[in-house]
Amino acid sequence: MKSEAFKKLDYRIVHPANGDLILKEEYWPADARWVLTDFQMSDEGAQRGYWTPRFILAQDHKIILTVTGNDGWKQKMWPRILEVTGTTAS
Repeated sequence: MKSEAFKKLDYRIVHPANGDLILKEEYWPADARWVLTDFQMSDEGAQRGYWTPRFILAQDHKIILTVTGNDGWKQKMWPRILEVTGTTAS
């Protein structure tokens, strides 16, 4: 969260009381519910929607990457965030 990349993101956390609620619209910020809708319509959302932790990167009202787990964050999501924000890891 102290990175230059973070300063360029609209970062949201969806953390309901239990994992069964993660795909319930009422637990998502109103202006980010489109992400849930689009995710649920994707193959990934239909097949592995409840897998957590899940990280979703969206840009220009389109999901561009979704990954699960700490390895998914480190190996795929963080490098992609650096790419789309034009920043480097510090």
